[in-house]
Amino acid sequence: MLHFSKVKIFFILSALILGFLFSLPNALPQNVRENLPWPMPRNTLNLGLDLQGGAHMLLSVDLQDGLQRTLKVERDGIRDALRADGQVRANMRIEDDIIYLTFKSEADEEIGEPILEKQSVNVDDNAIGGGGKTLVIDKLGDRRFKIAISQQYLDYISANTIDQSIQVLRKRIDPTGTTEMTLAKEGKDRILLQVPGANNERVSEIKDRIRQTAKLTFNEVVVADSLVLGKCVNEGKCPLGVIFAPQKNGGQPLLIKEREVMGGSDLKSSTEGLSQQSKEPIVSSRFNSKGARKYCDYTAVHVGDRIAVVLDGEIITAPVIQSPICGGSGQISGNFTMQSARELALLLNAGALPAKLQIEYESTVGAELGKDSITAGKLASGLGLMGVGIFMWLSYGIRFGTIANIALATNIMLIAGALSIMGATLTLPGIAGIILTIGMAVDANVLIFERIREESALGRGPVNAVDTGYRLSLAPILDANITTLIAALTLYFVGSGPIRGFAVTLAIGIIMSVFTAVVVARLMTSIWLRRARPKQLPI
Repeated sequence: MLHFSKVKIFFILSALILGFLFSLPNALPQNVRENLPWPMPRNTLNLGLDLQGGAHMLLSVDLQDGLQRTLKVERDGIRDALRADGQVRANMRIEDDIIYLTFKSEADEEIGEPILEKQSVNVDDNAIGGGGKTLVIDKLGDRRFKIAISQQYLDYISANTIDQSIQVLRKRIDPTGTTEMTLAKEGKDRILLQVPGANNERVSEIKDRIRQTAKLTFNEVVVADSLVLGKCVNEGKCPLGVIFAPQKNGGQPLLIKEREVMGGSDLKSSTEGLSQQSKEPIVSSRFNSKGARKYCDYTAVHVGDRIAVVLDGEIITAPVIQSPICGGSGQISGNFTMQSARELALLLNAGALPAKLQIEYESTVGAELGKDSITAGKLASGLGLMGVGIFMWLSYGIRFGTIANIALATNIMLIAGALSIMGATLTLPGIAGIILTIGMAVDANVLIFERIREESALGRGPVNAVDTGYRLSLAPILDANITTLIAALTLYFVGSGPIRGFAVTLAIGIIMSVFTAVVVARLMTSIWLRRARPKQLPI
């Protein structure tokens, strides 16, 4: 246990040096950090909204927009069901939040009415709660039916729209989960958003991500003469099932089929990159198994046709299908810069918003607690560190107490370095996590030193006692810290905002404390034993 090869020593020292370099910017003034030579890191810990202020926004969710999307989904589902069972013919339109359906003949009505009734399922069967049906279907006579969304289903759609909007926003604005922003439902149709430390540039970026629903669809391009296109664009008179969409590059609007070939839900992941042919920025996307199969089947029978890639109602690109595309991936081009391609990839990975969002109110928030809290946190950390250091010296002597205190200081340095690499935001709960880590960091050293003291009292020699102490203490140290780590991970995945911040600092502190106690302190002890060769342990 006390032997360290040169390779192990190299990796341990490398980790310590990297931790020092990444934590160093936190101790330097801003003007010094900005002038650090490459490749010196410049990232520092960010302070949370309660310590340094930031952006405060109140967003309203356009629930009507979500309802319209639901009506279109229900309409398409009913149409598919009627066509699948006997090719029942019917006309359908949406008006005033109602789907109106008219069968073309009595024979169609006879076959289609039972199929239509089946589309309204029990709300409980969909895990919505509240009982009742998803759709309210009324027969108007003369082969006409009125289909409305039930109140129970409408309540579920509203709640689900807000919950899904919060999830998508969290992925868009804080994809790494380290910013400690606050996203919470407020009232029936509003979302509270707080982003600590957001400057004007960051606020502008957040607004752009909020305003984009990022609804991506692949639609078939309809070939039409200029007369039909002109009526569609100028008078809004498009053929049934056809809409027009403008092109992002300013080209002539194209007619596309309203029903999409594929949607953003068929994508698995997206990344920005450069085209191998033109060397222009593109977004490369991989489809999930369902999407890959749909894309392959469609392109196999539409070689020579154009397919439009539409983002939020605007055509990004509309290439001609040269051959079947069955590799499960595709590329989106459209005069991107690398930054815009990166933004689009981020939006697609986060998913589309289920409804449009409007910024009802925004303000820049000053620090609620500010310098007083930072000063109090520093004081508490300093007193805690001093108290633990004095305790270790009094309990285990100058030699072993110093080893434990150096390991503790190294632990704090590595925590600061790790949080700086992650770009994490430090709030009061995060400071509490660090202070708690200071108290917990020496637990492993206490277990090891007590075991060494026991082995020495049993008559073992210094080397044998130290080796046995470290070896037999490893299992209980890992057991104790793994259970605490599980609790920290649970807090991270279940909680949000400041709770996550506490969980992150606690988890990193646990990992670093084990590393410094079991590896760094053992290395220092090993070096001291080889050089001093004591006949009796001063512990």
